[in-house]
Amino acid sequence: MTSGTKDRLPKWDLTPVYTDFDDPKYAKTKESLIKEISKFKQWAENSESRKTDPKGWIKKSIDLYNKISDIYEDLYDYAYARFSADIKNATAVKELNILEEISLPFKQAEARMRTGIAALSGTPIPEEYRFFIKEQILLSTKQMSPSEEDLANDLSRAGGDAWSRLQEAVSGNCKTPPNEKTGESKSLVELRALAFHRDRKIREKAFYEELALLKQVEIPMAFALNGVKGFSCTLDKRRKYSSSLNRSVIQSRITEKTLEALIYSMEESLPVFRKYLKAKAEILGIPKCAFYDLFAPIGKSPKTWSFSEAEEFIVNHFARFSGELADFASGAFRNNWIDAELRDGKIGGAYCIAFPLTLSTRVFCNFNGSFNSVTTLAHELGHAYHHEVIKENSAVHRAYPMTLAETASIFAENIIYEGALETMGETERTVILEQFIQGSTQIIVDILSRFYFEQEVFKNRIKGELSPEELCRLMLKAQKKTYGEGIDEDKLHPYMWAVKGHYYNQNRSFYNYPYAFGLLFGLGLFSIYRKEGPVFSETYKRILGNTGKMSANDVFKTIGFDIEDPDFWQQGLSLISDRIEEFISFGGGQ
Repeated sequence: MTSGTKDRLPKWDLTPVYTDFDDPKYAKTKESLIKEISKFKQWAENSESRKTDPKGWIKKSIDLYNKISDIYEDLYDYAYARFSADIKNATAVKELNILEEISLPFKQAEARMRTGIAALSGTPIPEEYRFFIKEQILLSTKQMSPSEEDLANDLSRAGGDAWSRLQEAVSGNCKTPPNEKTGESKSLVELRALAFHRDRKIREKAFYEELALLKQVEIPMAFALNGVKGFSCTLDKRRKYSSSLNRSVIQSRITEKTLEALIYSMEESLPVFRKYLKAKAEILGIPKCAFYDLFAPIGKSPKTWSFSEAEEFIVNHFARFSGELADFASGAFRNNWIDAELRDGKIGGAYCIAFPLTLSTRVFCNFNGSFNSVTTLAHELGHAYHHEVIKENSAVHRAYPMTLAETASIFAENIIYEGALETMGETERTVILEQFIQGSTQIIVDILSRFYFEQEVFKNRIKGELSPEELCRLMLKAQKKTYGEGIDEDKLHPYMWAVKGHYYNQNRSFYNYPYAFGLLFGLGLFSIYRKEGPVFSETYKRILGNTGKMSANDVFKTIGFDIEDPDFWQQGLSLISDRIEEFISFGGGQ
């Protein structure tokens, strides 16, 4: 019997990790975390050992860092998995807060380790940690004094992070007034979900109700955005980053030139996406797409997939690329690593999460029988396979940047898209093509608008706070610049700044362009696979294995590519362009 059937969706089994929060193993692991952090803090401050045995001090510092990182990730990910599967789980929420509190001294010790490593920059070091140590030396130049870093970490929970929680709370709790006839009230999430409805009148009505709802909460949302960006500006300046974008580039392990090449390539591709949007408008029978038409479904309703059908399709098509990938996915289904059930109290979306102490992963999704939920499942299994490849690596070599985080997932997703496009009839093929292009449009066109918007916000926030009206004006300006003639300029979304939670993450500014990086890198690799066939699977594994061991630029150099050259990014964009042309040839513009 397969892990999923037409009538029943699987829930994951977390008991091999911990049976519950009262599991003695959980308590023992948490005690170990506290003990190891205390040990690390004392060692990081041990100037005598640093002087007498600098090489040994560095080695032990990294060993402790690795051990604590593994323990903390295991505990925190378990608590988050329990919370996301049931948001009413008060114990899980409490544990998340406790673990965050416990980790504060670890962050303090990490800052001191960096300072110590930088002071010993001439000391011979283990070759395996050369990249990590080089990065720590760089980051040491971007941190304040130990006492200031301690204060910043303490304040972040009640400062920068609090603004993020405010945005989540406000957006999660605002609802429309009750309907006079039915008494029904819709949340922001429910209104946004209607953007996928087939009836344009329903999409339009929901869109304007959403704007009206956001208008009512624009003041607290604007305060939250000003607060988090102001917090980032202050800390980034004190840490001697030339800008918050400079900090993002360093976090992404790329160069400024790489980012310029990526953005340039995205800008050059805009006419192709505008061509698609015009074709979509023609299919929908409207002069131009409005913002509420971007997710409008095309064609007849596609088939509804059972979970077991999705499982079989994914495993079979993964096998065409790599038997190892197929076997891994099959094991994830068989061993109940996937939580796909739709139920009350479960958060939306999908993710993959790792448990270092058991060398395992889990996949979280909300399977609704659509082809999109099939590709989402494949996407998350791609993340899980990435972890499988690197699970034996030390913590510092498993920590890859956002720019490389989507590599395996996009690649896996494309295996499924390609398989579907090969096997389905023209009608279904058109629907699937449009779903792929629709998603790519969001990651290239809309992400570019978010990048432009955030640039302007930081530029203006340094001078002072921005009003809701100013934020809306900047958002509309950014959307017009990217969507151009592909969309009705009078029907854009001025409040996207209040909707996207990524803007409110004070520790990760510009949490947007890495998605485009990941998409185009994943598609670029898929283009190579198309040429080389299954033999590419070993190269692919080597790439995944290197994602935490070197910069993004150097990962690409290992396979002979220069990501500072805009031509590299054209590979992925060409694949999207080809699919847009195919979509149009199937009736999308004729």
